[in-house]
Amino acid sequence: MANARSWPDLLGQISREVLSDPDFISGNRASLITEEQRQNQWLGAPGATTAALEALEQRLQIPLPPSYRAFLQASDGFGPLDYFIWRLKSSVEVDWLVKTEAELVEMWEVDVETIPSVPDEEYFIYGDGQNEIQVRGEYFRGLLMISDWGDAGFLALNPDVQHQGEWEAWHFANWMPGAVRYRSFAELVQAHLASYQAMKEGRS
Repeated sequence: MANARSWPDLLGQISREVLSDPDFISGNRASLITEEQRQNQWLGAPGATTAALEALEQRLQIPLPPSYRAFLQASDGFGPLDYFIWRLKSSVEVDWLVKTEAELVEMWEVDVETIPSVPDEEYFIYGDGQNEIQVRGEYFRGLLMISDWGDAGFLALNPDVQHQGEWEAWHFANWMPGAVRYRSFAELVQAHLASYQAMKEGRS
């Protein structure tokens, strides 16, 4: 799992992958990269200060999970992450989903109110065996939106489900019936990198 020391390496690897991708150089997604990012060969930002992180935790009224906090310390915002997630928000921008996408949350809750909650033995399956349809509607109001909308999707963290202090991480997209869930933000980023590398290689 990525920690405070390995985040610069992981984000540097993602930057190299994206900035060498023809689709981001001159293709359909070239507008997602700034000239400064091209010159610096870096998709990130200066790391968040301790004061900025404490201000975020005070605003949210909850301590951040370790891997997401370490990410913000390494880069206070980042992107594009891959073909689908175009920008991770900075510490001053992240907020609860119910505040940023209230209508969406209400719509989801109506959609799932007649569906029974997923039992633990089915819910706590991650990786290849996960059923993307099986999300729990009771968690929607507690999600933290941490990215902009990208290719019809975004990322969120779920403090209601924790694994060794890490918050469950969700990738929503309009082209998925539910969400892809990960045990932590670090696990999500590493999985997105692996998937992006495979897709990038398939396009070459």
